[in-house]
Amino acid sequence: MKSTMRILVLAFAVVILLAGASSASADTILNYQITGPGSFNASFTLPQNPTPSGGNQLGFYFANLPVDVNGAAENLSVYFYNGLIGQGVGSSNSFSFFAFGQQLYSWSGSASTPTMQLGTFYTLGVGAGSGLGQYTATVTDPPATPRRVPEPASLILLGTGVLALFGLHRLRRPA
Repeated sequence: MKSTMRILVLAFAVVILLAGASSASADTILNYQITGPGSFNASFTLPQNPTPSGGNQLGFYFANLPVDVNGAAENLSVYFYNGLIGQGVGSSNSFSFFAFGQQLYSWSGSASTPTMQLGTFYTLGVGAGSGLGQYTATVTDPPATPRRVPEPASLILLGTGVLALFGLHRLRRPA
């Protein structure tokens, strides 16, 4: 009888754990696509509220960020800054540019991290191998992956089925 109670308690605990499980939430990941003259193309990703390697509201950077520059993967330091002619993003050994119009990020004095903006940003700057010109930085939020969380009714039905199978097993067991 003790083993039967253990099995019932274990089955009930599993059903409760499954019913109470919550999915983890993560910061939204943004995709950056930068195009410019001379077939210049760069891309990288950042969280929407990233923690920079250093800096403050006026300028910050990410050290060793994986960036795809014209098809070649490189670890670069990528800089975001707020200057006299607008905000920009730049990276040593690959590209540097200034945004005009819509800004790339916002960072209030009370926030501990910046909030990266979505949209299309037009810039002037210099890219490695592509020279001075106008660049376009497109920042997108990839579509969310649908979460498959069972409904509570499904979990109750599953638990009832497990208990019914256990009851059938007990009835068929020789005395």
